[in-house]
Amino acid sequence: MTFVRNAWYMAGWSDDLADTPLAITILNDPIVIFRGTDGIGALLDVCPHRAVPLSAGTVAEGNLVCPYHGIAFDTGGTCRKNPHIQGPPDRLKARAYPIADKHGILWVWLGQADLASVDAIPDYGWFDSPGRYAAGGGYVHIEADYRLVIDNLMDLAHADYIHPTTVGQPGAAEVQQVAVVREGDTISVNTLWPDLPPSALHRQAWTRTERVDKYLDMKWQPATNLLLNLGIMAPGTPRDSGVHTPTAHILTPETDRTTHYFWKFARDFDIANAPLTERLVEIIGRAFSTEDKPIIEAAQRNIDRTGAKLTNFTKGDTGSGMVRRELERLATQERG
Repeated sequence: MTFVRNAWYMAGWSDDLADTPLAITILNDPIVIFRGTDGIGALLDVCPHRAVPLSAGTVAEGNLVCPYHGIAFDTGGTCRKNPHIQGPPDRLKARAYPIADKHGILWVWLGQADLASVDAIPDYGWFDSPGRYAAGGGYVHIEADYRLVIDNLMDLAHADYIHPTTVGQPGAAEVQQVAVVREGDTISVNTLWPDLPPSALHRQAWTRTERVDKYLDMKWQPATNLLLNLGIMAPGTPRDSGVHTPTAHILTPETDRTTHYFWKFARDFDIANAPLTERLVEIIGRAFSTEDKPIIEAAQRNIDRTGAKLTNFTKGDTGSGMVRRELERLATQERG
């Protein structure tokens, strides 16, 4: 499996972390996250004493306490209390990972610790700007290789066929204008769907015209972070004359064949309308969980049982193919 370890991976929303530890598996590593007296800690979810999951324990006096023998670790993984020995307990250590809290997201770095710069965390500032945007999001667990999910996101022509009553616009695949752009370490598939009826999603708020132009710029940034810069406007008018609904698609590989799919959208219109946010969350969540998820998982099952190979022929396939090659390059570079 192609995993890039020198990268930030989303482990959950900041609001998910309460007084109890949060457990998640990333790149096959079991990880536990907790709030200590000196901030947030991320440790390998394996007690170095008897291999019990530390996430089954509790947080006491700012330390994570193993439920088996009461051994306590700080956010850096150093043992601060061991009731079973005399003398300093700090020779016992649990593996610790760099962790950051940014844009309301918990990020964990699984690679070489001295390379973990918070400046490398993608900019998702739209999603923690309550005065300018209203936001809503969710989570989907997908039983498939994370790269299949990236393929799905980079080629949005599929929306014409599997999302006709949610986020898609019938007829878009035949009229879309697509460009693949590479800038620095990012790869984008920039798409325009011109002069079509608005999707069910945008019909919740758009009443200006019966038809719209829609732009969908999907940008990938290593290793598994995607941002869909999305908006609609009256046909033939500038982007800034319409409405803006960017969406973050943040993928965290769980194992070789399972993926955590975190998503969050923002909107710059009617931002005080909470019921509208709820409706949009329902529509987007339904598209991901009942339309994308079954298709991707079915493809994975076919690949596993038949050894099927993937064929590229759309512009979106070109973009996802570039992403796959870049992931392989980065993983090979890490292996030296």
